[in-house]
Amino acid sequence: MKALVVLLVALGLCAGLLYAAPPAAEAVVAALPAVAQHDARATETVFTLVFFGSLLACGLIGAAICGTNALRAGRKPARYLLVGGFLGAVGVAAASGYAWLAGSLARGPAEGSIAALAWGSALVFLEASAEEVYFRGWLQRVLAERWGPRGGIVAAALAFAGLHILGGTRNPISVVNLFLGGLLFGLLMARSGGLVGAVAAHFSWNWTEGIVLGLSPNPGVGSFGAWINLELTGPTLWGGSEEGLNGSLAMLLTLAALLIPLALLRAGADAKAARSARDRPAPART
Repeated sequence: MKALVVLLVALGLCAGLLYAAPPAAEAVVAALPAVAQHDARATETVFTLVFFGSLLACGLIGAAICGTNALRAGRKPARYLLVGGFLGAVGVAAASGYAWLAGSLARGPAEGSIAALAWGSALVFLEASAEEVYFRGWLQRVLAERWGPRGGIVAAALAFAGLHILGGTRNPISVVNLFLGGLLFGLLMARSGGLVGAVAAHFSWNWTEGIVLGLSPNPGVGSFGAWINLELTGPTLWGGSEEGLNGSLAMLLTLAALLIPLALLRAGADAKAARSARDRPAPART
C-alpha cells in the first residue's frame, strides 16, 4: 500500500508542478528588467529553474520522508559515469543515423555563442538530474522495496512517461519512447545501485540531441543555440515533425537495441544472486 500511495503522490506532485510552474515563472519574468522579459534565454532559464528546481526539491524531500537516499552514487561511479555518457551519446547518434538512412536529415545553420551553449548545457544537466532524482532516486527505490527491482523499474518508467503526458505529449510513439527511455535509465540505476549512470545517460542523451546536434526543437534550434544544427525534414515516423526524434521509429529502434543487452545483463545478475542465495548454507542452530 505504501508503494501505491507514493506513486500516486508523485504523479499528483507532477501535475501540481506543471499547473503552478508556468504562472510562477511568468511572475518572476515580469519582475525582471524589460530587456530580459523579451529574451527567450532569460525566460527559458526562469522556467527551468522554477519547474526543475521544484521537481528536484520534491524528489529529495520525498526520498527523505520515505527514509531513502535519493543521491546515492552507487557502485563504481566513475565507470557508470562513462557508461551512461557513452550510451546517451551513442543512442542519439544511432537514432540520427536511422533518420539519415531514411532521407530525413538535413543540415541547417549553427547558432549560439560559447557562453550561451555552456549555460544551456548547465540547464540540461539540471533537467536531467532533477528528473533522475525524482523518478529513479526517490520513486524507483521506494517502489522496488515493495514491488521488487523489476516492478520498481517499470512503474518508475511509466510515471516518467506520465509526467510528459501531463506536460502535453500525445504522440503514441513519443509516449512509448519516453517509457523505453525510463526503462533504460532505471536499468542503469538498478545495475549500479546509484544515480550516476542514469544521470549521465539522461544528460548525455538530451545534451547531444539539443545542444550538440540541434535536433530539438525541430525545426530550428533552442534558445541557447547548437554546435551543429541538424533538421529532421522527412516522414513523420522518421522524425520529420515537431516531436523530432522523440516521435520517431528511429528512436524506438535505438532504445530497443540499447535495452536488450542491459535487460539480459540484469537478468543474468538476478539469476546469479538467486543461485548464491540458494547455495548459501543455512545458519547452524544452537
